[in-house]
Amino acid sequence: MEEVDIFNLQPESFMNAPKKKTLDTYEPSADKGTDGTYEAVVRFLPYYKNASLSKVHKYRIWVQDPTEEKGFYVDCPSSVGKKSILKDLYWKLKKSNSAHEQEIAESFSRADTYYSLIQVIEDKHQPDLVGKIMVFRFGIKINQKIESLLKPTRGVPVNPFDLFEGKEFNIKITKKQKWNNYDLCEFIGDRCPITLPGEKTPIQKTQEDKTKVLNWLKENSPEMEKFEFREWDEELTERVMKAVRNIVPDARAIESLVASSENSYSTPTTGFQTTSVKAEQTVEEHASSSVVSSQREEKKSQPVVKGSVEDLYADL
Repeated sequence: MEEVDIFNLQPESFMNAPKKKTLDTYEPSADKGTDGTYEAVVRFLPYYKNASLSKVHKYRIWVQDPTEEKGFYVDCPSSVGKKSILKDLYWKLKKSNSAHEQEIAESFSRADTYYSLIQVIEDKHQPDLVGKIMVFRFGIKINQKIESLLKPTRGVPVNPFDLFEGKEFNIKITKKQKWNNYDLCEFIGDRCPITLPGEKTPIQKTQEDKTKVLNWLKENSPEMEKFEFREWDEELTERVMKAVRNIVPDARAIESLVASSENSYSTPTTGFQTTSVKAEQTVEEHASSSVVSSQREEKKSQPVVKGSVEDLYADL
């Protein structure tokens, strides 16, 4: 080992090198384009570890606590078939006769979110990404285009994730009001094999090329598992419930959510009396059913007499 000259120390030796940010997600937008339009060509890829994760789907909700400067995204438990107070608040408020409560409902609106691996083929806006495998996050419009290709009303079905028989996808994002618009995105050209970075010709159906493309996928594909539904932990649950209380006025909609007539959970006490629980406490009980971590599920809720969450779900 080389000895250090402790009498001639260099300042650089004591400075931490900046961490390199690993860019996994591909997020083109009209704002990143030219004159309000972003164009690129990509190719959808299968996930070599698990084909069912080649397209990950979940519901996300943007939660903006009015008492905080920044909002945050949260995965909706309904993504995995769990009860979700956010989804139920949305529908209860949306069905309200109050125009104000209907407006508040949008604070809990879910958004279909999809994630797939893609190979960036052309991108003049971010040329350093060309050839790379990235995770493309997209919404329901692009997913509909994928579904239409897989199951067309006319013509031959095409699997866009097929390495030999797939199609390239032309991304053309424009601005509609203040939102990105994906209407002009489309699959282009004929079915064709992919071309690996640095290669001049597409891959062939030979064992050599199959091995080559598999190794390329293994070495360069981001992990799709980390884009699956994220379970709620204690900290996230508390943050969500704090936002809910600050968004919904007077807890009226919350009360209607957790009780049909009387807002009470009852706990057996000495003399078999019942104790009424405040609306904000019953909300926490309801939210706990949204948490899918094993630690949360092990906790037993108090016995319910009437106006229970189960009654509510039976009516939805």
